[in-house]
Amino acid sequence: MNYAVIDLGSNTIHLLVYGLEEGKAAKIFSEKETVGLVGYVSDGVMNDDGIQKACETVNRLKEIALETVELSNIHLFATASLREIKNRSEAISVIASKTSLIPDVLCGEEEAMFGFMGASGNIDFDNGMMVDIGGASTELVLFENKTALKMSSIPVGSLTMYNDHVRGTVPTSEERECIERAVSERLSALEWTEGVVCKHIIGIGGTVRSFLKLLRSVHDLEDKQRNICSSYVEQMLEMMSDHENNDIYEIIRRTIPERVLTIFPGLVILQHLIERFGCETITVSKHGIRDGYMLNRVLK
Repeated sequence: MNYAVIDLGSNTIHLLVYGLEEGKAAKIFSEKETVGLVGYVSDGVMNDDGIQKACETVNRLKEIALETVELSNIHLFATASLREIKNRSEAISVIASKTSLIPDVLCGEEEAMFGFMGASGNIDFDNGMMVDIGGASTELVLFENKTALKMSSIPVGSLTMYNDHVRGTVPTSEERECIERAVSERLSALEWTEGVVCKHIIGIGGTVRSFLKLLRSVHDLEDKQRNICSSYVEQMLEMMSDHENNDIYEIIRRTIPERVLTIFPGLVILQHLIERFGCETITVSKHGIRDGYMLNRVLK
């Protein structure tokens, strides 16, 4: 039996196809497109072009899945891409009509929970913080003995921070301060984060995975290395802040071209979290929200 899950994200739309054997799900293949749906949102409303773009992309990925393998069913879920917009009901109705798939819009805590469930299988440490920096939101899960204690979603993401605060490719020092201030304000609203210290972060999602890919190109890290020192984040931000250093952006365009505009804001968010929680190491997980959704909502 094969199942497909489509993740309608704020920055990218992902398709993952899983095969189920003896009660265990294994990935068969994946496909993604960078759409930047949050860029079609103004005053909290997604315009018709954005909704149409979502429909076209979902249908294209759906067709790829159906042409590749025989499927038992296809599931579509959405995170902040639809959760945060005022015309959510209208968008859901149009997408359901044009794709024959009804988007399952996750609340912030569900998004955090599924991300943690997907990543928890390959956590090498008992206590820490899961961080998922998306296009329009960032999810945090504090865990002890590999059990989630607190989880929250804050409306700060790499693409929204770029759209709201950055005018060029590389944020100025003033623009970086604006991003840091926005993250700080959102975190301050979460009382449980006050005084929390976490030496270890497990990162999921496109921002941290793109960062690891970039880091491998800059420092020739081994492909199997997924545990990195948190100081690499600040080092990368300093390299990218050097306006005379054109080499780093050539590497970015070559290795993660879809993240040219959003990688810096995403890393500013990550660095702020590192400093806030006293993080020393980051483990970049191969798994995340789509795996958690598959295991806990599709297969139940």
